[in-house]
Amino acid sequence: MALDTTDPRPAYQQIADDLRRHIASGEVQVGDKLPSLAELQTRYGRALMTLQKALDVLRGEGLVISRQGEGTIIVRKPDAPAEEDAPSPQELRKLFERINSALDDLGRRVSAVEAELFGSTAKDPDPKVTDS
Repeated sequence: MALDTTDPRPAYQQIADDLRRHIASGEVQVGDKLPSLAELQTRYGRALMTLQKALDVLRGEGLVISRQGEGTIIVRKPDAPAEEDAPSPQELRKLFERINSALDDLGRRVSAVEAELFGSTAKDPDPKVTDS
């Protein structure tokens, strides 16, 4: 699998997500071994430290354990199957940009209504100031 260079997530996270999908897919079962670090390095073309960090993520989630001389063994499947239809980070970024643009437009409209109702010099009272 070639990593997505436009994906803002770090390489180790992309690799961990790919391995998680592989575990959830049913191609492998609990008790099976993941590919060796050398095989993962060939597959992903990344440094051993990056691959170790990806495996650390899966170990932290309780999906795999690693044993010296035995490799990395799948001990459980992810709780929910990998979401193939989940939006990509790029799609989420575009969605957030549209939301931000809509909020900016709404802010301009509210300001225009307030200016019309209260005059252009009216200011919001400072909520921290109290009359005593």
